[in-house]
Amino acid sequence: MNNLNLADSRILIVDDKQANIDLLHGMLTDDGFTNLKTTTDPRNVVRMFSEFKPDLILLDLLMPNLSGFQVMEQLKSMISEETYLPILVLTADINPDTKIKALESGASDFLSKPFDFIEINLRVNNLLKTRLLHQKQDNQNQILEEKVKERTAELKNTIVKLEIAKNKAEASDRLKTAFMNNISHEIRTPLNGILGFAPFIIKPNISAEEKQLYFEILNSSSTRLMNTITDMMDISLIISGNMEVHPQPTDISLLLTDIFKNFQVACKKKNLEFKIQYPHNVDNFILNTDREILRKAVSKLVDNSVKFTNEGSITLGFEQINNEIEIFVKDTGQGIGEDSQELIYKSFMQEDVSDTRGHEGNGLGLSISRGIMQLLGGKIRLESTKNIGTTVFLSLPHSSSAVTLKQKNSANDVKGGGMPLILIAEDDDSNYLYVEMLLRKDYKTLRAFDGQETVDLCRIHQDITLVLMDIKMPVMNGIEATHIIKSFRNDLPIIAVTAYARSGDEYKIREAGCDDYISKPVIQTELLSLIRKYLK
Repeated sequence: MNNLNLADSRILIVDDKQANIDLLHGMLTDDGFTNLKTTTDPRNVVRMFSEFKPDLILLDLLMPNLSGFQVMEQLKSMISEETYLPILVLTADINPDTKIKALESGASDFLSKPFDFIEINLRVNNLLKTRLLHQKQDNQNQILEEKVKERTAELKNTIVKLEIAKNKAEASDRLKTAFMNNISHEIRTPLNGILGFAPFIIKPNISAEEKQLYFEILNSSSTRLMNTITDMMDISLIISGNMEVHPQPTDISLLLTDIFKNFQVACKKKNLEFKIQYPHNVDNFILNTDREILRKAVSKLVDNSVKFTNEGSITLGFEQINNEIEIFVKDTGQGIGEDSQELIYKSFMQEDVSDTRGHEGNGLGLSISRGIMQLLGGKIRLESTKNIGTTVFLSLPHSSSAVTLKQKNSANDVKGGGMPLILIAEDDDSNYLYVEMLLRKDYKTLRAFDGQETVDLCRIHQDITLVLMDIKMPVMNGIEATHIIKSFRNDLPIIAVTAYARSGDEYKIREAGCDDYISKPVIQTELLSLIRKYLK
């Protein structure tokens, strides 16, 4: 670091959790820092210190193999007493004794997780500026005096910034507390429904009506919990920059029609009129975009409208405006105040974060939709009036060039009499038993315990009409098994059944040769509908 450009500073991040590294790396990159090195293995620090020669080390304390204290002890022998190398400790350990021990061991500063990015930014900049001053002191005393004067002025300015940051932090703490209460509620409430009613459903002497009620509670609680987990995964992928985009020709009218069908029951339960609105020439609107994550973005908007609309209507539609396709979701719900319209785009935020709000939700819907639109090269905006309603618009660039959608013929005639034979590739007994029970009435079943056995059974039993393929299996995984089976039975439908449910997984599984995809937990109606689709 030989100049005043702090963005050129060499910063080494040491943390055994990749997620923490990704967050810090993203924050520093956003702040203009470009010379960053990271490691999840503290045993690499001594080597990286010699090679990289960092100006600042961001160091976790609680790590396997070597603790942060041991790392600082190793570095002492490599750093002369005249050299100032700042070490900022970032740890989840909030014990006051730990802070004292860290500072005694050589740390220059100390912050406890979860950390405030504004405070980290200020401290990182302050530590780097301090290092710069120490380096200048070795060569130019006169420059040091000037820098001390500048530093004095900067410190005064920093005090002002810290005061501003303090006020923001206090407001942020209140919001974080509300969020933590909210997310805890969104996880514990459905868990309470699952754990509470599961024992009841097997009790003797309960009526069929009670069993049906308990089952509906279990089902809705499980769905709510899965949605919360999926949203957390999606926002993590978006924030870390790991959500992948796989463009393909997408018929916008068909996509919105599918979403419309999925929300009809929810609207009917609340007595809401649900309408769909298309241009007249709907056949011309084919976009080259990622169908899967666009569906997610639009579905989040419709879900919000259903959640916040108690009477009136919801309209889903799209139109062409110049060279853009604009998808919109319009409702007659409670609306959003003007002062909250930018705030609600932030992760985990809702207009009402109080304990008395009358709806569920984790506050990630609009954050996910905005993140997806940025990935797709589009824009999101909203128009809302309190107690009148809200319209959210998603705009995507539209090419006028003709695109032909290739419709995959997925139906195979089942030859011969008797029930079709379905091969279930599943190494977990409980998962296999569940699927087998769903199929036993209308289908014959055969089981494979690993990928290699799945391939062998498909060679031996030419009467197998469909394969339900688990992706994670011993000996050979489902992806490899699918490749091999398709090489000698290309017309055999293979449906992937997997616990992997991140955005982008469906694309990877289809690219591997699977005809379709369903994620665990498997919903009975969805599985049977898929099987009927391929076994007409």
